[in-house]
Amino acid sequence: MLDLHIHSIYSDGSGTIDDITKRAKEIGLKVIAIVDHSIEHRRGMDENKAKKRQIEIDRARDKYDIEILSGVECGILADGEIQIPDFRFDLIIVSIHDFLHTEEYYYRIRKCIEKFGDRICVMGHLHSDMFNCGRDFSKDAELIDLFVENDIAIEINSLHHAPPLDFLEMCSDRRILYSIGSDAHTLNRVGDVKWCLEVSRKFLKKGKIILDKIQ
Repeated sequence: MLDLHIHSIYSDGSGTIDDITKRAKEIGLKVIAIVDHSIEHRRGMDENKAKKRQIEIDRARDKYDIEILSGVECGILADGEIQIPDFRFDLIIVSIHDFLHTEEYYYRIRKCIEKFGDRICVMGHLHSDMFNCGRDFSKDAELIDLFVENDIAIEINSLHHAPPLDFLEMCSDRRILYSIGSDAHTLNRVGDVKWCLEVSRKFLKKGKIILDKIQ
């Protein structure tokens, strides 16, 4: 069992690296990813924070004997730009964190893939209700093609219940990569991925978990 999207005190989460890892071990997780917000976030992680966090990750990995990936979540900015600290991460998630017109929403994602597709690992909480930007099903189909062509995983996110089930159904016949994440900001939500597992088993039988790619 795994959870590849957990926030810590290095951005807007409430748990320390040690507390998160201890909780993950207690509930039987085998792999976790600490994925804090990047520079553009008001409490985001810069290079110095990333280095300090890595020391704590290494220490917790040895202490609890659990695999911990070092990740970052970058907000997709205007013209598809993202800001990444000068640090080598195991996992890079990109997400929309703004309320946008529908056209702008799809435009930013496409431009981000065009510019950073070789570095991006996961598209986070696509079509989240928290940032309701509208839908265009023909453009959804185009995004799915882009994700497959660029080996970018779609995140199955239990906090946002994203992507919507009809989007996942559109992926059901594709060999698409996917990721599982609670998007936990508190300790009690670490490992809360039951919904993720249920919908991925139902809709993504031909898909493949991204863990095989990043390990």
